[in-house]
Amino acid sequence: MKTILVPIDHTAAAEHTLAYANKLAVRWPAEVVLLYCHPTPVVAPALAAELANEEQRLRSLVERLRYQQLTRQDGRRIQYRYRILSGCLHDHVRQEAQQCAANLVVMGLEHIDCGKQAAPGNHAAAIAELVSCPVLVVPPGRRALPSRLVFAADFTSLGASVLPRLSALQEAFPAHLDLVHFYAPTQRPHRRQLKQAVVKAAAQLPWLVVAPNLLEDDAPLEGTNEFCARHQAQLLIIAPGSQAQLLRYFDSCYTTTRAYHTQIPVLVLRAVERQPTVACCDRCAERLAQTKPPVALPDYHAIRWA
Repeated sequence: MKTILVPIDHTAAAEHTLAYANKLAVRWPAEVVLLYCHPTPVVAPALAAELANEEQRLRSLVERLRYQQLTRQDGRRIQYRYRILSGCLHDHVRQEAQQCAANLVVMGLEHIDCGKQAAPGNHAAAIAELVSCPVLVVPPGRRALPSRLVFAADFTSLGASVLPRLSALQEAFPAHLDLVHFYAPTQRPHRRQLKQAVVKAAAQLPWLVVAPNLLEDDAPLEGTNEFCARHQAQLLIIAPGSQAQLLRYFDSCYTTTRAYHTQIPVLVLRAVERQPTVACCDRCAERLAQTKPPVALPDYHAIRWA
């Protein structure tokens, strides 16, 4: 069964995050694991009672929201698990995501961690760096599941694992999908290769309607924002190549001016890093050090020289 991990706090925006996760859990379907990290230091004798009290608050929230925007039949189908821990979310989220085999993390754009409020989106970007599964960042407000998706990326340098990870989410987001690749004016001579990369990516995705778009713009982020606004996208999918690139999407100039892409959910796909080969003993380590890939040298004797 698929699993959605939902880090949650006790802010009003957290209710919108959980309500969105509930709708996803019904459509997919998936189990919802609620993760709450209690930041206040509590002495050992009272810690268990404090964590039990926090779990009861979460259960009350779940029962209140379960049927708020869903039918009673759909609400009953959702299965919940609760993880109440002491400490900060960024210290526990990687282990918890691995332990519950999360297929998706759904969290708010604004989240309080360790009792502190970070700049909108910055905390979500930090969590996306810690977990290996996709992270869906949901801004405050009530919203329906998307009917139009936009996937903005550099398809010429996309990681090999990104498209399969996106394809695994097709059942959760069965909507019209636009692939958008922006190129600078200096890349005009390479338009054919860029177009081929976008079309190739579209052919690998299982959506019924996939529209490849190759557009010229020397500011890809601003171009993405304008494209989403023009097509009334309800979910933006990004595959940032670095943490700095991811943080740009949640820069204060965009959150302060309420740019369009900060008002819709953003799905962050990170490429899975290839794990280095680890030797089990000294003998294997010596063999790995000596093993080198064969180098294909040119056979000059096979060439007929004029």
